[in-house]
Amino acid sequence: MSLHSSQMGRGGHRDDRRRRLLTEDHTVDADSGGIATPERASRRSRVSRHKSENYGDAEFLNETLRLTELIPRRILTFAVLLKVSLLAIAGLAALYIWSPNFTPGNSTRAVMFDLAVSGSLGAWFSSLLLLTATVFTVVTYSVRRHKVDDYHGHYGVWLWGAVGWFLMATDSASSLHQGVQQIAVSLSGTKVIGDGSIWWVVPAVMMLGAIGSRLLVDMWSSRLSSGALIAAGLAYAFALVGFYRVLPLESATYQVLLVQVALLTGHLMLAAAMGMHARYVIHDAEGLIPRRVAKVKRERASNKRGAKPLKGEAAASASENAAGRERSSDEDSEEKESDDSSDDAWLAVDPPHATTSPILKRVQPSSAAAAVGSSATSANPESAESKLNKLDRKALKKKLLDERLKREQRKASSW
Repeated sequence: MSLHSSQMGRGGHRDDRRRRLLTEDHTVDADSGGIATPERASRRSRVSRHKSENYGDAEFLNETLRLTELIPRRILTFAVLLKVSLLAIAGLAALYIWSPNFTPGNSTRAVMFDLAVSGSLGAWFSSLLLLTATVFTVVTYSVRRHKVDDYHGHYGVWLWGAVGWFLMATDSASSLHQGVQQIAVSLSGTKVIGDGSIWWVVPAVMMLGAIGSRLLVDMWSSRLSSGALIAAGLAYAFALVGFYRVLPLESATYQVLLVQVALLTGHLMLAAAMGMHARYVIHDAEGLIPRRVAKVKRERASNKRGAKPLKGEAAASASENAAGRERSSDEDSEEKESDDSSDDAWLAVDPPHATTSPILKRVQPSSAAAAVGSSATSANPESAESKLNKLDRKALKKKLLDERLKREQRKASSW
């Protein structure tokens, strides 16, 4: 009885929830004016599709992991994964060397330990690393394509990178390059150089060079990811050098080991570069990357010509001299503006004896300004360092001109 009542309670709760959902579906929006718009119809159809008979409303889909959550967020996690992967490469190399000792009666090694065979553990690990790099590249593309200032669509190179790494993973598992080599030699009738490996080496180098260089330009803002990508390129170059026996070794076993270990290291660094840059673009999208302050460019011509910057007291004195020159140029420009109407400058000089009016003396504009500044300073000691503004100069000039006219009228009346 209690079990039945509990089941009925749960069913009643689901019925209430279903009733609310159906009510929300049939509610008419006030903005649409009671008309069922196509957008509302599509929304209802999407809701009805999510009502599964086996999973209900499938709310758990909102709680599942997203693709971006597969990217490690801590550098320590990348360091641990790199260390484990390097130990795995070292273990594969040890198995390749010691595998003939496992079968004393047979000098050949097992296929799973032979790094030069496509069905070995080394080929599987190479394919795994390249598929990991493909997933990281797809995550970077999904975030990078939303960058606001990428007006030319440069994010498309990440999709090409994902395609390139996927082809490399397929080649590691199935030896596509050997099939391309055989088909090219049979169609052309020539091996060109050596065993005909040039037919797949040149396209592979061109593809990796084009995609890798373009990715490096886009990744340059992240020093860790760009450094890992450069390390991957160096490892691939070292593997190519070992493949063509530019550095010949005494034993063929060590020659193959050199090439395969270099390839595995290149695949590992490629996966690390793609993973660290995926982490970088996610942090950048979340606003966790601090903005870089642009350096202030020097605008002086002396620094542009290569002159050494001044330091200490010399720099301070140079800045004071520059400020003094600017102030003097400003004063000269103000004096020129005030003296546009007339070139004459008159100064009131107190006579040695007591008279009714002061004596007017004609002076040069520069000396008149200096004299006016000195008289204003003596009249008001508290503002000794203050300067007369433009209105004060005009008022003083008008006063001096009025006194000059009165003086000339007195002289004319005396005649």
